[in-house]
Amino acid sequence: MKIAVLTDTSSGIDFPEARERQITLLPAPIMFGNRQYHEYQDLSTADYYRLMRLAKGSKVVPTAPQLSMKTLQAVCEDLASQGVTDVIVIGPSLGISGVINTLAAYTSSIVGLHVWPWDSRGILTTMGEQARLAAALAGRGATVDDIFAQLTTLRQTTHSAFVVDSIKPLLRTGEVNPSHSPGSTPLLAGKPILIFDPSGKMRVAGSSLRLKGALGDFLDALATDLAGTVPVKATILNADQPEATARWVSAAQERFPTVKFDVALIGPSFGVHVGDGAMGLAWCQDYRSLLDSEDEN
Repeated sequence: MKIAVLTDTSSGIDFPEARERQITLLPAPIMFGNRQYHEYQDLSTADYYRLMRLAKGSKVVPTAPQLSMKTLQAVCEDLASQGVTDVIVIGPSLGISGVINTLAAYTSSIVGLHVWPWDSRGILTTMGEQARLAAALAGRGATVDDIFAQLTTLRQTTHSAFVVDSIKPLLRTGEVNPSHSPGSTPLLAGKPILIFDPSGKMRVAGSSLRLKGALGDFLDALATDLAGTVPVKATILNADQPEATARWVSAAQERFPTVKFDVALIGPSFGVHVGDGAMGLAWCQDYRSLLDSEDEN
């Protein structure tokens, strides 16, 4: 048995890291007007937000279509030609993308190897951590069942919360509708707060008048998991907002001086949903604690 791990750039993993970890990485497609780009390949995060700012006031609305099944089929069949017998596909939450459901219905068309779709129930860091765990386990000879068991454990610890300048991008993409989403809180004055619930659905969880207030709420939620028995990895996410990010890192470190907060960008594939100015906090069990005692970066 030879297992490969496949994911896309909405995991926050870039191509150099993917090569290092032996993860097969596909660029998420981004439509900007009539032109298609590919995340991290011909459209950097900085360029994406620059284009968004230039397009303000126009009718150009960026979208993130799901990966085509033909692309996934071609990549899987190439892996099969390299001796791969099983490929685990780590996808974005079904709450914001249908690619995993579509792939599950399409697997019979892919010959030469077994395809195992996996719903991360998250995006960006929480999705990327699951891909890193799966790749590390595959590299150590774990079976598909063993990998899925550990992925399930990790997925149960994931949390993501975002504060956005406007709900309009989400209304345009159709991923959140506060008036129809179960569990959503009615919109109030201020900046909307979004969370991924345990099922992977993204919903409105309230609003905050200031970014600092949202961060305080997110850190309160993080504190509960930090008080537990498993190590936690936390990441501050930003939509190309270096000054706000520096303030968040400073405030988070002041409150939790023994915790290392990573920083990551909200790439274009999720930026189409949350818009310019978004900030977020994501955390989960440190996936390295689910491996053996050997060092793992």
